[in-house]
Amino acid sequence: MRQLEAVVEKKLAAIAELERTSDDAFPDDFDRVVRGVASARPYRFQIVDAASPVKVRELLRGAREGRLSSVDLPVLADHLAGAPWEVRLDVASELVHGAAPDRVALIARWVWNPSRGTGVLSEFGLPGPTTYGGSQERLGQIRLELGALGFPCATFAGVDVVLALTYAARLQQTADLGLRSGGLESLLPGAFPLATMILGVRRRVVDADR
Repeated sequence: MRQLEAVVEKKLAAIAELERTSDDAFPDDFDRVVRGVASARPYRFQIVDAASPVKVRELLRGAREGRLSSVDLPVLADHLAGAPWEVRLDVASELVHGAAPDRVALIARWVWNPSRGTGVLSEFGLPGPTTYGGSQERLGQIRLELGALGFPCATFAGVDVVLALTYAARLQQTADLGLRSGGLESLLPGAFPLATMILGVRRRVVDADR
């Protein structure tokens, strides 16, 4: 878990660096960030082509300075283009999270889906959250609980890892129940590699499940 947390921290630092990268380097750097968002991968070329470096930097700066947070995500999705609104919401969540990972938690749709009330966050206490503010508060509680268990988190990266591992386990469980013969289970990777795919850091981790 510590190794994966360190890799997630590296990913978040790459997102924050977008605020300082040059205009010439921005498309390639932003492309690497978009590739790290699972739902955005099919739209990455369109998102990158339509991105305004000025708007993205404004979003990052606002989060870093404390003027923007996860509560603002519905509006922040409009700062992006090139994909359905729900996908842009996921990208915006990654951006504000990366700009202020010590203060803003990740609330992509696999964590909490506002339109359906689903996501892995519902596994961590009932009733489930109903607002972005409530989701942020729930994630903050998880962060405190991790600290009490001996996993102090300077940022929300440790929470990301716990959520991704939980989500990966649920995906594997669902696949196993859906194909009781076990045929599909042999095709699925273990929880740690699957979690790295969900977190968008798969290529950065070697033997993460060992």
